[in-house]
Order: sequence, then C-alpha cells, then structure tokens
Amino acid sequence: MPHSQRVRILPEANTAVLFMHGICGSPNHFRQLLPLEDAVPNDWSLYNMVIDGHCKKVEDFGRSSMKKWLTQVRAVFDELCSTHQRVILAGHSMGTLFAIDLALRRPEKVPCIFLLAVPVRVFVKPIAVANILRVGFHLVDENDPVQMSMVHACGIQTTRQFWKYIPWAPRMLELLHQGHVIGKQLSALQVPAIAMQSRHDEMVSRRATRLLQKSGKVEVRILDGSTHFYYPPEDREMIVECFQNTLRKFQ
Repeated sequence: MPHSQRVRILPEANTAVLFMHGICGSPNHFRQLLPLEDAVPNDWSLYNMVIDGHCKKVEDFGRSSMKKWLTQVRAVFDELCSTHQRVILAGHSMGTLFAIDLALRRPEKVPCIFLLAVPVRVFVKPIAVANILRVGFHLVDENDPVQMSMVHACGIQTTRQFWKYIPWAPRMLELLHQGHVIGKQLSALQVPAIAMQSRHDEMVSRRATRLLQKSGKVEVRILDGSTHFYYPPEDREMIVECFQNTLRKFQ
C-alpha cells in the first residue's frame, strides 16, 4: 500500500477529522486500523496527513526535526480551523502529542481528541530495540504478527547502511523531550479525550497511563492484548467501536 496522505476537504463541511501518525510512521497505520471512509461521515472533511520527513528515505527523516513537525501540524490544523467550525483530532504515538498540543492551543475548535499509545513517558524495552533493528535491516520474521505490524506501520524506506541512521538520534531525543513537555501540560487540557493504551506496549511506560488518568479530562482504556503497533482482533474491534461512537456524538 503506498504511503500517501488522504485529504478530502468539503467546502460545505462544518467538521473535519485530522489524523496524525507516529514517529517513523505513515497514514497507512490509520487506514489499516480504522475504517476511515466508513467511520468519518461523508459530509465531513478528512485529513490523514504525512508528517515532514516521513514516507521517504532514511536521509529525509534525519534532516527533519520536531520543530518542522510542530510547525507543519499547526499549519494544517489552523487551516482546517479557518474553514470548519470544529476539528476532531486523532493521533497515534507521536501524533497524540501533537493532538494534545493543538487542543491546548485552540480548545474552542476541538470537541474531542482520540489517542492511541500516548508517549508522555517512554520506556523502551529490549524487545522493541530488537524488532526495530529487524525492520531496519530487513530481517523480519513474516510469521511474527508483532514484527509485521511494525513493518506495515513504518513510513520510512529502510536501508541496511547502518550509518545513515546516525542522524536519527536527535529526532528521538526531541520526541522524548516533547513527551515530557506535553506530560506536564496535561492538567491544563480542557478538551475531552479518549486514550487507548496498550498493556504490553514495548515503548510507552506505564507511568504514561497514570499521568493520563490524573489529568481529569482523559478517559483511559486499556487494550489487554496489544503492543505499540500490534492490535489483536478483539482490541482492534474495541478501537473501531470506540472511534465510531466518538464521532457519532457529533453528527
């Protein structure tokens, strides 16, 4: 499946849904996880974006930055706000940090946010490092659903030339910093949010769930069988049902 963004802007629409993928991710993550065309009403606008440096080569990602990502998502959001009465935000991993940031900036335009795997605190387990290396160096076991879920979610054209990944280090540190910044701002969130955290997430710390629960505005649900990218059928069904029910409230 090509890693391309999906944009449907309807001049008459009063509501738009903005999807933001995670670091090294792709709009395909939402295409595979949620029935976008069915869930988002036909008379609403839809923007499933590609974040700068993603869906390209390893070098392109290394040359990007958190500053560029924030500038881009804020610009897209502001444009949607200028042409729609309200903008519903949906994000996975890094995209959830952007969703919270946007909701804090203009809460009057955001009726709700839908979050998956919020990394306000990060704890990378050894299995995550191993699987990342397998994906990066094309050593994935095609019979392993967790590894394959990472392959499908990855929006970077990987290479075995390991030195090309060195410029990625600052991007990862920027993500950690942004997660801590947003974690400290959760108490200021005024917009209702649903956060679905994976019990077996190999990248997000359990402290993130506790921070979300303390915020007051975030309804936290635990996906018992899921990891950061892999969602078994029963958890996927729960996500889809929750997402669809959330949108129905505003139809």
